[in-house]
Amino acid sequence: MTINYNALARDIFEQNKAMGWWDDMDRCIYQCLQLVITEIAEATEGERKNLMDDHLPHRKMGEVELADAMIRMLDLGGRYGWEYEADDHMFEMILGSYNSFLALPIGGKHFLLSAMVSALGTDYKHQRQSRIETFYSAFLYLVAKTAQFQGYDLEGAIHEKLAYNRTRHDHSREARAAEGGKAF
Repeated sequence: MTINYNALARDIFEQNKAMGWWDDMDRCIYQCLQLVITEIAEATEGERKNLMDDHLPHRKMGEVELADAMIRMLDLGGRYGWEYEADDHMFEMILGSYNSFLALPIGGKHFLLSAMVSALGTDYKHQRQSRIETFYSAFLYLVAKTAQFQGYDLEGAIHEKLAYNRTRHDHSREARAAEGGKAF
């Protein structure tokens, strides 16, 4: 994979911090992790209905929502200093075998990704840093593999979505704070 996840995580965090998403540095991590899971659910819905994306209409919704899941997870990695480390043995320990992951239908792949996000939250609660980075790394790796399996340009979708997000009015501090905004 050509993406330098650690550098990208720092860049995404800095961009989101400048846009006000981290004005509260004590933001609830479980809310943030739940937002990763909603992106995976939206990717599943896009795949199920074979939809094009609303914001990047030249891309499939599944592709953009997987990019959104990566952006959200990388943002957390940048915030908490988590480091991505590719280790095939680690992935086999989590999955049993990579081939069994590949054999799953797309909905099964998305379900497993959601379960990994939940496991990361549990490890965060119990302050198991090495396991947090294991699940973080495995999540990033498997989202990229899922996108590759679907024939998606994940890196391109991530960069396009980040550029798009910088110009979105609903991502401004004022719009988020307004009635019906993106505040939790």
